Amino acid sequence: MRSGSIVPALLAAALAVGCAPSKPPAPAPSARVRILAPARGATVRVPFVVRVSAIGVEVAPSTGYREPGKGHHHLFFDADLTPEDQAVSRTEQIVHLGTGDSTYTVTSLAPGRHRLILRLADGLHFPIPYVATDTVTFTVVQ
Repeated sequence: MRSGSIVPALLAAALAVGCAPSKPPAPAPSARVRILAPARGATVRVPFVVRVSAIGVEVAPSTGYREPGKGHHHLFFDADLTPEDQAVSRTEQIVHLGTGDSTYTVTSLAPGRHRLILRLADGLHFPIPYVATDTVTFTVVQ
């Protein structure tokens, strides 16, 4: 065996015994949503307006079916995210902005510290996996 062929032979042997390179990590989200208001750490009084935006994806009304590159906002008030393989739940703590709006007026929320998570979902309310979520905490005072 020539010395120049030892590296390919060692690589072939390593692959044969299961030392193949590991699967590459999943790509980072290519689009994101952002909570513009309330600001992180803000103190607000009810009523107040939540303002949101999206970058790298189109916000559109919910159509009842999936449209590539389009989705609508969901606001999670003090609620954990719905798993990515399930439609976003419908509870008192989760607001669906199915009309494609980017604002929501909060008219009732108890005083105290709150967490708001923003997630984009498709026309069937399934989270869009390539869109990063955003989270803010804020305080409601009387």
